[in-house]
Amino acid sequence: MRGSFKHRPHPEGPDVWRIVVPTPWPVGPVNVYVLDDEPLTLVDTGPATPEAMAAIEAGLAAHGRRVEDLGRLVISHQHTDHWGMAAELVARSDAEVCALRGLDDYMSAYPASLFAEDAFADDLLTRHGASVAASGAAVYRGDLHYAASVGTDRVLADGDVLGFAGGDLRVLHRPGHSPTDTVLWDEARGLLLGADHVMAKRSVAVMAPPGADEPPRPRALARYRASLDATRALGAAVVLPGHGEPVTDPDAVIARRLRGFDRMTARVGEAVGDRPRTAMEIALGLRGGDVPDHAAFFVLCDVLGHLDELIDAGAVVEVETDGRAGFAVAA
Repeated sequence: MRGSFKHRPHPEGPDVWRIVVPTPWPVGPVNVYVLDDEPLTLVDTGPATPEAMAAIEAGLAAHGRRVEDLGRLVISHQHTDHWGMAAELVARSDAEVCALRGLDDYMSAYPASLFAEDAFADDLLTRHGASVAASGAAVYRGDLHYAASVGTDRVLADGDVLGFAGGDLRVLHRPGHSPTDTVLWDEARGLLLGADHVMAKRSVAVMAPPGADEPPRPRALARYRASLDATRALGAAVVLPGHGEPVTDPDAVIARRLRGFDRMTARVGEAVGDRPRTAMEIALGLRGGDVPDHAAFFVLCDVLGHLDELIDAGAVVEVETDGRAGFAVAA
């Protein structure tokens, strides 16, 4: 980019600051990024906790800024660790909120949108053989108090441009980890603000309630593969992720992730037999019988994604018995 976004030797130069914000979840801290230009912009917010607010205040103060100076918030996707603080920040700064179409509805409808995700997760767990404890684990309801409904001032679409005094960022929709994953592309210096789309650590394709044009069980993994292919084609030099350290070899990380998907699809295929087994039975077999209840939904999303690849390839069939789905080798 031009002006205050000009390339720096380090991917987090004085024009882009990372603030590491604590969360109450096993995922650990989340990265939010300050774009030091006009308008002063925060990409993601962290959850609505006093600890998260203190981290944001301290991060801004370290560069002579305050929450009240924020002019724009850009939200990367619908998971609460990335946007929960938005309403509180807007109340103090009157910052413009920018979010992808669909994500705007999710945030404004909160907590009804959270309850819908929880009901979807519970139905998926029950249908695919989770234990009673896991299927009643309230996958998302525990996040209820870590966010509040917030409106969107500018609804974004894939390909839109966010303008700054010093240049532009391209908005790219990259669904997979969630349906609303949004990344920001600085083509001039090969820098991608990548949220949870590309990280050094593994990111799961998490299923969510289907849209109007989707099957009842959305093909989240297939969408994630397509999104990673599209991002690899950008040729980014650096990705600033939603968790962890900057990714300085994004092409290699993406290639490794795609190979990992291939290996997992093969492993799942080897675990499918002639007798129908539930997806959770297959998951337990692959993981040596150890799937904690709090992780069951995310493990199930992972295994179902690979089963769907095998179904689409004609190698596996899905059989329903008494409201539960089983998977077997296609005849």
